[in-house]
Amino acid sequence: MAGWPTYSYAVRNLPEEMAKADTVKEAVEAAARRKGSDTYAIFADTGERMSYGELNRDASRIGNALMDLGVKKGDRVALYLRNSLDYLRCIYACAKIGAIEVPVNWFYRELDARHVIGNSESSTIIVEEDLLPIVESIKDKLPHLERIIVRGDSSEYTTLDQLDGSSRNPEVSVSKDDPMAIIYTSGTTGLPKGAVLSNYSYTLSAKAITLWMIGEEDNDYTGLPLFHINAQIYSSLGMMFAGGKITLRSIFSASKFWEDVSNYGATAFNLLGSMANILYALPPTEFERDNPAKYVIIGGMPKEIWLKFEERFGVEVLEGYSQTEEPLPCLNPPHPYKKIGSFGVPVFPDLGHEVKVVDETGKEVERGRVGELIRKSPAQMLGYWKDEERTAETIRNGWLYSGDFVTMDEDGYLYFVDRKKFIVRRSGENIASWEIEDVIKSHPKVQDVAVIPVLDELRGEEIKAFIRPKEGVEIKPEEIVEYMAGKVAYFKIPRYIEFVETFPYTPTGRIKKWQLKEEERGREDHGWDRDREIPDWRQRFGAR
Repeated sequence: MAGWPTYSYAVRNLPEEMAKADTVKEAVEAAARRKGSDTYAIFADTGERMSYGELNRDASRIGNALMDLGVKKGDRVALYLRNSLDYLRCIYACAKIGAIEVPVNWFYRELDARHVIGNSESSTIIVEEDLLPIVESIKDKLPHLERIIVRGDSSEYTTLDQLDGSSRNPEVSVSKDDPMAIIYTSGTTGLPKGAVLSNYSYTLSAKAITLWMIGEEDNDYTGLPLFHINAQIYSSLGMMFAGGKITLRSIFSASKFWEDVSNYGATAFNLLGSMANILYALPPTEFERDNPAKYVIIGGMPKEIWLKFEERFGVEVLEGYSQTEEPLPCLNPPHPYKKIGSFGVPVFPDLGHEVKVVDETGKEVERGRVGELIRKSPAQMLGYWKDEERTAETIRNGWLYSGDFVTMDEDGYLYFVDRKKFIVRRSGENIASWEIEDVIKSHPKVQDVAVIPVLDELRGEEIKAFIRPKEGVEIKPEEIVEYMAGKVAYFKIPRYIEFVETFPYTPTGRIKKWQLKEEERGREDHGWDRDREIPDWRQRFGAR
């Protein structure tokens, strides 16, 4: 599109000292020198505030204490925490000593938590007090785990408050190519994969947020979890580079959303597409229109409500696209250059951020034709942790194959079409169907199972399970929900359940899931509905 402003690195909106920061350690220390007593973060649940200087001091204090306990550069430190200012302190503590942060989804129970902590070979874990029983139940199966540190009270373990090392900047050399974090992302044909992101993956991707004209006067509000890159890189580190503030809530709350935005003076906020649907579906409130926000930064804004959302809430929608494996985003330019329904173009093309849309042979398709998005950039993951085979499948000749089908128009704008891999995308969580199927198959009354996504206006997609019971056995949907509640995170428990006598099978004995998905499309009634039949299911079965 003629005349639209370039997304080159040369036009970034950054103070020079921050522009030079290529590691997270350099960023937090430079920001403390620049901003000192200025507020960096606010915790909306309590009103607690933390300045740039306090963050740097506390991160040094925790980092030096970890080194005193024996944590070395390159060691993995698992963070099994909920959103809090302490979570931010721990992220930057790891960064300052060169330890590799391993965030653990706080909804994970024994099965998932054991895999992430065990596969990463984390030697240290910092865990919420109420999540400690989960760690204790699996610690004997985690041979690399040497230290348990509790955020809260504990008579048996060291607590986070007791990590009181020197407040001087740790004397550890960290380069931009050193790993910063291992972020686990759901697989579709195996266990979750740990994407290893370098310091440069973090800093370059965070700098991209300043291209949206986010600056020192801005306050970014988010209730997205810090165990994902959105809140951790774009909100937390992005606002650090910009010199603004981040207002963090423990978890997304639609009922408190506009009140928070108004009370804390948020000028921007981060959402997932499903959250936009939820906010738009709520009745009007006194805070929603008369609010200070200018931008909503979002991935997957539903096209049908895009303009209506802008009009109702008085904000500009800024659409973007990224992946855990390739966090440097594509961004849709602001008005008047944006295109509704597009996630835009690659940022920093002058640094080698390239995109292609290719067919199954790797050949570029014509503009407007559907193909797989592949990308190449300096922020690309270093690989999957301890998984050379899947790294080689994903990164070929330097190009990262996204697994997403897209189209590209004549102006180079990209449009999401569908996910290539068979996963359920529910409220921003990518849930592999095989994970759910494996748990259901372990039920003694189940012969076979197939899990598919079904469209949902609020969540994007919901989970439906087709279950074939063993011959002569009766089973109720409630039994499946109760069985899964103690084994997986609540969002992996199917909402819809349908029992079948048989499945359509391929000649090799695999269920034709694509046929089930096609037959399900267009149905208004997806069968037994967990939320309708047992609305208090989470409380009744203890699902968390």
